[in-house]
Amino acid sequence: MILIHGGGAHSLAGYEHIAHTLQHEFHVNTFLLDLRGHGHSDGKKGDTPNITDVWQDISQIVDAVVNQKHKGAVYLCGHSSGAGLLLNYLSWQEKREVDGYFFIAPEFGYQSDTARPDQIPFAAVQVWKFVLSAMTKGMLMSHSEAVRFHYPKWAVEQDPLLLTAITVKLSLALTPSAPKKQFARMDRPYAMLVGSEDELFDIEKFPAYHELPNESIQQQSVYQVLDGHTHLSILLEVGKWIGRTIQVWNHSI
Repeated sequence: MILIHGGGAHSLAGYEHIAHTLQHEFHVNTFLLDLRGHGHSDGKKGDTPNITDVWQDISQIVDAVVNQKHKGAVYLCGHSSGAGLLLNYLSWQEKREVDGYFFIAPEFGYQSDTARPDQIPFAAVQVWKFVLSAMTKGMLMSHSEAVRFHYPKWAVEQDPLLLTAITVKLSLALTPSAPKKQFARMDRPYAMLVGSEDELFDIEKFPAYHELPNESIQQQSVYQVLDGHTHLSILLEVGKWIGRTIQVWNHSI
């Protein structure tokens, strides 16, 4: 399992719970990474030179895992906007083939029609910067901070690796441009796992995504609501659901 954190977060911002569960209860090796511009990774914080660089990083990690000759299947998993990045990645022509995908509390972006009507936005977006970047073909504002996260002050003080903002380019790497069309092209089994108390999403909107891929993919895939869990607390329990799903997909585990 290669696990992709949410935008602004990092590999140890709650994701170690999933890795621990998969390793010790299901014997699944889990690789946590810090996306470029995040955590301990190199480069300008909150930025990327090019959108596809972020996707290429995922390919390099898949290659590294495969080259270590790990036996068994390889899966990609994303939480929140990390799931949006995953959807972008699997839509990319140069992606690596893996055996399945996991989308945890997926943030598929402003085109997804999944936001709760009473949502308190987790981030503030400066739309004009995206417009100007698009109009100038990336010449202006592409590396300007355009999405600011609403982390509480105490959280940033306790965890200085949390990002307070990301740029236009990095945001575009994480945000699907046509999520429903992209999801319909799903080419591997997937699991979509959401919390019943997620503060950001109307979870009643996610089953429609489950009906988009072809029938063969649908029959192998899973949609599950974890009762009582929020956008972040789902990280504490979701490892068990991931592990059980992998057992169904791969009976050798």
